[in-house]
Amino acid sequence: SIPNRRKRKNFFIAKKKKLAIIGGEPTLHPDFVYILNNLDKDWRITVTSNFTGPFFEGDAEGLRKIKKRRHLRFNGSYHFLENVSIEKFIENVIKTKKAGIKIHSIFIVGHPGHIEEVNRYKERLRKVHPNVKVQRFYGYYQGRLYPLPPEDYDIVYEQQDGIRNYKDYPEGFSQESRQSMYCLMNKVLFAPNGDVYKCHYRLYTGHKEKMGNLFNQDVLVCDKDYFLCHDYGFCNPCDAEGHPFKRLDGTAFNIAESIKK
Repeated sequence: SIPNRRKRKNFFIAKKKKLAIIGGEPTLHPDFVYILNNLDKDWRITVTSNFTGPFFEGDAEGLRKIKKRRHLRFNGSYHFLENVSIEKFIENVIKTKKAGIKIHSIFIVGHPGHIEEVNRYKERLRKVHPNVKVQRFYGYYQGRLYPLPPEDYDIVYEQQDGIRNYKDYPEGFSQESRQSMYCLMNKVLFAPNGDVYKCHYRLYTGHKEKMGNLFNQDVLVCDKDYFLCHDYGFCNPCDAEGHPFKRLDGTAFNIAESIKK
């Protein structure tokens, strides 16, 4: 918990308290170090960073201010298509390690139009960290919606994303049309301003349907039951694994479960 903040109701009870801090780039948040240092000790915290920006510049004073804790780890995400220098990325990975912070995995997106570059950067990154994983590309490329079934690739994707139902995936994640659908969540998402949402689509769009705000009002208690959503079709791929769905006629399905077309 953060000192001097009013106690809030639990969202739901979990045996393991897991917290993922992602972005955008989380180190850009002005209270990034304060938040890390004031979370309860029993949280298992994973920070995913692109290892760029002012937080890592110079002697990276912010890294040294992070309190050492057993269940804190960083993951790295290298965005070569955004013209991020591989040399600067590697330099900041090394800075983070020297500060005594554990780095678990480094990810790189396997864009279908840049596979040779992906393999080249992967080998360079493995020289400074052993656990480098290629992730599948999400979105449209040359008129096709990705990701595709594994047999359609000529590269190995080490990072599993949970998308296995390629029959129903386009209907929910193509960003083309909306329909009503029941959705079952297994996590809650926090925006930088404290707003709380049930899925990435609502988070990234600042959707009017939110669960409240951590700082300004009480947060609704989540009972892990299906809720009715009218934006199915614009789902974010990050929610493919964690959100079972159910049609209005009661038919249940899951994007994470394999099904034949």
